[in-house]
Amino acid sequence: MKKTERKNILIIGFAIFAMFFGAGNLIFPPYLGLMNGKSWFLSFLCFILMDIGLSLLTLLVVTRIGRGTEGITEKLGRLPSILILSLNAICLGPLIAIPRTAATAYEFSVAPFFPSFDTKIFSLVFFLVVVLFCLRQSKVIDIIGTFFAPLILAALLFLIIKGIVSPLGAIELESAAHAAVRDGINAGYQTMDVMAAMIFSASILLTIKQKGYKDTRSQFKIISASGLLATLILFVVYGGLAYLGATVCAQFPADIDRVALLIAIVKALLGEKGMVLLGALVCAACLTPAIGLLSSSASFFEKQTKGRISYRAFVFGFAGISYVISNFGITRILALASPILNILYPVLVLLVFMGLAEKWLPNTAVYRLAAFGTIVVSTLSTVSAYLPVPVNIAALPLYEYGFQWVLPAAAFGLTGYILTKEKPARGRRIFGNIVVRT
Repeated sequence: MKKTERKNILIIGFAIFAMFFGAGNLIFPPYLGLMNGKSWFLSFLCFILMDIGLSLLTLLVVTRIGRGTEGITEKLGRLPSILILSLNAICLGPLIAIPRTAATAYEFSVAPFFPSFDTKIFSLVFFLVVVLFCLRQSKVIDIIGTFFAPLILAALLFLIIKGIVSPLGAIELESAAHAAVRDGINAGYQTMDVMAAMIFSASILLTIKQKGYKDTRSQFKIISASGLLATLILFVVYGGLAYLGATVCAQFPADIDRVALLIAIVKALLGEKGMVLLGALVCAACLTPAIGLLSSSASFFEKQTKGRISYRAFVFGFAGISYVISNFGITRILALASPILNILYPVLVLLVFMGLAEKWLPNTAVYRLAAFGTIVVSTLSTVSAYLPVPVNIAALPLYEYGFQWVLPAAAFGLTGYILTKEKPARGRRIFGNIVVRT
């Protein structure tokens, strides 16, 4: 492997790590360790499989298909494809995720030290910094990979090594294996990083192309190597954080707030001065996804408008919207986000797996009916949290893991295949005598 290629893989791999890590994911692993005690490693493995595992799979599928994120959704039809991708870009952009990064950075970095500091001033500075980095579109990934990621990783490793050398307590809690698996899967699924992967893929692929990798094969090679590097880093970081949580399993109750748990661990390991490190860490961990999301969502909508509205116009516009929403506070932002994300996320996960099996799925009816079944179940599941629904969603298989949509999706997809297979008019032959409509 050439020296330049190794350097590119290193930069892109660190950037993928920093963009997916985010401040939101920082709070999940310690809580998993606290909840599962001696079974912390099993729970952590399930978490990382459902988090970065699914995210890396999404990046690889998008790259292999070679038609951008539209390649995953296009078989649903032009209008549904644009609608799903646009909703994803809006949710992961100015409506929810980007404003949440600013609100989270304030809560960790400023509020503990200056509780009366005006959130509007902080958010303004935060988004000015984000916009400044985003204006150089082609350099976004390089900036994150060479500047922010090493600082974040260094701070995390310092905290983790301190916790390993001087454990905060003995890991005594016994936890059933099935409970550890369930907790890990649920936490990894709740990060909803597949949605972020759909957005980030645009910026990552743009950077790879500008570095001279023009064909799908070479792009797939770089994405694979960079993604594996990011996965290895996240394996070490998330594993270390889960271990720290396990060492305090006898000191805190199971109902402790996740943020409060992380703060308590940092204080116990590093004292009050450690809060300065935590504040700086969270602020950097909020900036990296905000930069990546703003740049990627602006790129997506510039492409959808065929350049009639420029990338920079979207950057400034989305930053302005994000600034306004960020001042609503984390609680209100999460309340706004939850219903939309719970409906949209299962469909995107489904489409990623169907994209992986694209060559074995011969017609669009399978895609469309499987997606329809998924949307129906995910909508009913979301509505059931607020209103009574005519179906007992909790009775569906895999409900406790958040995968209650899987069986209906499979049933609807199979129905689409059978119906299409039985109506061979104007079709084409595949697999011998089977005729499929096109």
